[in-house]
Amino acid sequence: MKTKLIVLSGIALLGLSALSCESKSDQQEKEVVEINLEFEDERSELRAELRELEAEIDMKIQELEAKKAEATAEAKAEIEEMENELQEEKSDVGKALKDIETATENTWQDVKTAVNNTTRDIENEWKKFKINVEETFEKEKS
Repeated sequence: MKTKLIVLSGIALLGLSALSCESKSDQQEKEVVEINLEFEDERSELRAELRELEAEIDMKIQELEAKKAEATAEAKAEIEEMENELQEEKSDVGKALKDIETATENTWQDVKTAVNNTTRDIENEWKKFKINVEETFEKEKS
């Protein structure tokens, strides 16, 4: 009788521990799903920001092209230099987009940091660019 009671107690404990393990694995699975969703959301958001930046660069290039048609030879040379800088920035954005697409959850933090640094650098260049454009066309008006 004692043996049966011990065996039944053991089986009950095994059952409880199995249920406990099952709920832990369910919890871990939920955490993995949440991490995957967060990763995909961040990737989508960053991808959208970069595409927007790429569109802004294209717009600036078109504006410069329009101004170049009416510019003096000296101003045209400066505009072409600005266009080349914008093309380089657009290339950097393209590389960042490619990095985002190939990123894994393991490399995501590094990729995100690099993309944010690239975006910050481009924004700093935009400030300089705007001043250069204004100065170039102020010279032409003089």
